Amino acid sequence: MTWLTARVRRLPLRIRLTLAGTLLLPLPMAVVFGLVFLRFEDGLNATIDGDLRARAESVAILLRREGPSALRSPAAQALLRPLGAFAQVVDRRGEVLASSEPVARVQLLTATQAASAATGEIRTERTGIADVTKRARLVSRPLPGGRAALVVGRSLKDREGANESFGRALLIGAPLALLLSAAACYIASAAALRPVESMRRRAAQITGTEPSERLPLPEADDEIARLGQTLNDMIARLEEALAQQRRLTQNASHELRTPLTVVTAEIELALQHHLDAAPRDAITTALDQARRVSRLADDLLTLAQVEEDQLPLAIEPIDLDEIVRTVSARAARSKHACGRRIRIESETLIARADPTRIEQALGNLLDNALLHGEGTITVVLTEQDDGVHLVVHDDGPGFPDNFRESAFDRFTRATNRPRRGAGLGLAIVKAIANAHGGDASIGAAHPSSVRMTLPKA
Repeated sequence: MTWLTARVRRLPLRIRLTLAGTLLLPLPMAVVFGLVFLRFEDGLNATIDGDLRARAESVAILLRREGPSALRSPAAQALLRPLGAFAQVVDRRGEVLASSEPVARVQLLTATQAASAATGEIRTERTGIADVTKRARLVSRPLPGGRAALVVGRSLKDREGANESFGRALLIGAPLALLLSAAACYIASAAALRPVESMRRRAAQITGTEPSERLPLPEADDEIARLGQTLNDMIARLEEALAQQRRLTQNASHELRTPLTVVTAEIELALQHHLDAAPRDAITTALDQARRVSRLADDLLTLAQVEEDQLPLAIEPIDLDEIVRTVSARAARSKHACGRRIRIESETLIARADPTRIEQALGNLLDNALLHGEGTITVVLTEQDDGVHLVVHDDGPGFPDNFRESAFDRFTRATNRPRRGAGLGLAIVKAIANAHGGDASIGAAHPSSVRMTLPKA
């Protein structure tokens, strides 16, 4: 039972609603079908009783003219013959005074029933009338004087046949009704859950970069609409909190840039004087850390501007080959290069882009290769059908498989790499590429390659 419950809970909600409606329907359907069957049988009995009363009235008139012996006359037989009717005259003790031929040897009423029949009409059923019928319907009426009664009856074979046909129709119709009910439950549940599915699809489209989207609300003022409104209010609060965070990051980055620039300049000025080895090493370390924090502030400002769609781009025709060679030469002179070679495979390509941002992105790619890669670094610049491709790769083992999907997320680092940097380099690359209408991805040709795609000029 626990296993079945667990399996049912895994089913979609509309399927569970359909199953619930279908499984709960047989009981009320059985009650309704039973009431309909009884009402149908009552209607048949009323029709039979009406027919028997009419025959009893006609036979009673005949008996008043000719006496009890008239039950065997041709006129009485003509009145009783249709539908196999029969009649008896009984006294108050149930003794048969006269009878039509089919029931001449049968006592139709008991003494108690006969006493009641002598004073008023009774309706009853009788089973097991030998040589006549298995089941019969009887209607009696008192005769003048109150000492005898006329009993008229007929076989219920037609009624039983009608009941059987009607019951068979109900049994055939029940599965069809269940099937139609299940279909109706499914359609109704699907219609009721359609606003939920619409809200789910819209919610899947809401991202941190476009938090202004809202869930569509159904026209009806029901629980689903109120849930959607509550979720929209929550999204609005999250949007405001995210906006405040972005403003804080942007303002903090702005505020940090000036003092960090001053500190860096002062340290560089101090290094120009003749210092002992220990103070020089300490000041050099401080300079490295100041430059690192300054670069972090610049990266945070760039990301904040991207999120606010305020990243300034000075688009102009630029020679990408020249930028590649300039940035590569600068990277080769950095202290992280340690004599490693940077090889360039480039062709002259003119593109419309922001040269400062392209230099920033390429610098991040080269720094990433210098800090985390091995061997020769190769920079490839080519023009293909889908745009200009700028690829950077090295001879190292490349990105771990479990890191490829999150490589461009902010503040992420591969677990097999030393803890260097803030984990923003590749995020900046992707942001700059997207701002130019391009994209960035992990290359498939080489495990350590990163590809930045830019639109053609």
